[in-house]
Amino acid sequence: MNKIVLTLIFFSLPTFAMSAKEIMVKNEEARKVSVYEARAVLTTGNAGESPKVKDFTIWRKVQPDGIHNSTLTRFHAPAEVRDEGILIIENASGKNDVLLYLPNFKKIRRVESQQQSGSFMGSVFSYSDIATPHVDDYQYKTLGTEPCMGDPKLTCTKIENTPANEEVKNRIGYSKSIIWVRPDNFMVERADYYQTDGKLWKKLKATEIKIIDQKNKKWLAHSLSITNQITNDFTELHFSNVDVTKDISDALFTQQNLQKVK
Repeated sequence: MNKIVLTLIFFSLPTFAMSAKEIMVKNEEARKVSVYEARAVLTTGNAGESPKVKDFTIWRKVQPDGIHNSTLTRFHAPAEVRDEGILIIENASGKNDVLLYLPNFKKIRRVESQQQSGSFMGSVFSYSDIATPHVDDYQYKTLGTEPCMGDPKLTCTKIENTPANEEVKNRIGYSKSIIWVRPDNFMVERADYYQTDGKLWKKLKATEIKIIDQKNKKWLAHSLSITNQITNDFTELHFSNVDVTKDISDALFTQQNLQKVK
């Protein structure tokens, strides 16, 4: 057999007979980029209304513990949200710090843990969705395999994630999620999120999954679409100009910098 055929067979196997947790460890490794800056466009709407578009820059950096992230978003448009910023500092305790800067009031508002499952800038995404999931936040169960949405020649592993404790459950607002993980890069290509009462709440699709750090084999989904299955609201998030080469100072991710407006 030639190398291409062997590769197709290899990636068609049920994610190398790994346990669900082992797969999720690989997933976290694949998407854990040491540092990056990108532009992003957030489009939110409903079938009966015109979409609302917001443009922002996002900076993300892995903290010294090598696990948790610091994330800053700064909005540029439309005018009513210009210069608004959101700082998310993930903590090992599971109680993430989320600070929202409102330049019109020259005020920083803290988003408490129980509010972090609420809407991120009017979108279907929550503050917790914008923060990154970590392996130890969940318990895992393999539900089988299915052809991958993005490439039916590949076999995705279907995994159920449930919060590891009440702290995580209260922060994310989901009773569980079901995700489909690709075998070639260990990235999630779609996910279903369930309310605490067990009802299906949101459906996510991830496309344009591209390698952004060839040396370290790090990946990013450049296009995300999420729909609220109850209200039919939708949000699309697109990344561009992703840069993993910049030396971003830790000082960027501070309350003092959050209040700075150029």
